[in-house]
Amino acid sequence: MRPVLAVVLALSGCAGPNLFTDLGSVSTGRTNAGRLRFGARLPLRGSGFRVPARWKERGFQYGTDELVAAVGRAAGRVHAQDRRAVLGVADFSRDRGGGSKWHNSHESGRDVDLLFFTTDGAGKPLPAPEHDMITFGDDRKPYVGKRNAAGYLDPRWAERRFDVRRNWELIEALIVDPSIRLQFVFVSNGLEADMLAWARKRGRPRWIIEYADVVMRQPGDGLPHDNHFHVRVYCSRSDRFHGCEDRGPVWQHEKKSFKYAGSERYDPITWRRLADYDGGWP
Repeated sequence: MRPVLAVVLALSGCAGPNLFTDLGSVSTGRTNAGRLRFGARLPLRGSGFRVPARWKERGFQYGTDELVAAVGRAAGRVHAQDRRAVLGVADFSRDRGGGSKWHNSHESGRDVDLLFFTTDGAGKPLPAPEHDMITFGDDRKPYVGKRNAAGYLDPRWAERRFDVRRNWELIEALIVDPSIRLQFVFVSNGLEADMLAWARKRGRPRWIIEYADVVMRQPGDGLPHDNHFHVRVYCSRSDRFHGCEDRGPVWQHEKKSFKYAGSERYDPITWRRLADYDGGWP
């Protein structure tokens, strides 16, 4: 009996509320009051992405299995179109989740900050800055604002331009990834409008554009996110069994309700109106 008891006690460390896990990641609680167990760790460098120095030192490279893998795949997809395009990945969550002095969320492995793809004035992709999140205006040009009044460490900041094409390709890759469902991509209104206009002009699938128009938004009660994408995904079905909670209005329909017309087709305008009731959840 003693060996059996030892096994049970050992496995109990892997159990969520009334359930055992398969030792995969478990996101519990909310994004602003949660934890992460057995989180996946994003490598500091991979095909099409890297973690710049500022965020490498911080060590927030842990997220759910699904989100970490999806970010790697999305970066690789953009990179495959142009080998010069490399995504700068900032913070996921701490090793075991929980709060930090840097974020009001990022506590349960379902948030990640991604630096914008940028080009020089001639359209050549530039590497991600090592220490800066550079602020871009609606004209896609960088500027020094109140949040970065001391200036940037990046010596090439002034020549950078917001790369509409590759930033759209990143969002599209995340939308079509079958392992996650995006809840929000926080980004400023002006940059969102540029990406949607680019996608429409180039005939990207209508359902992807509609989906992007729903999930991309500028928070009404926080910073405009004009210097990075803040990506958040819904709880996976398995994590909901272990206490994962989605914040804000929860859209439970599958992606195919965007892609195919029918009685359950979701109305993005209605969803956005519901989502606006307290301005967003950065």
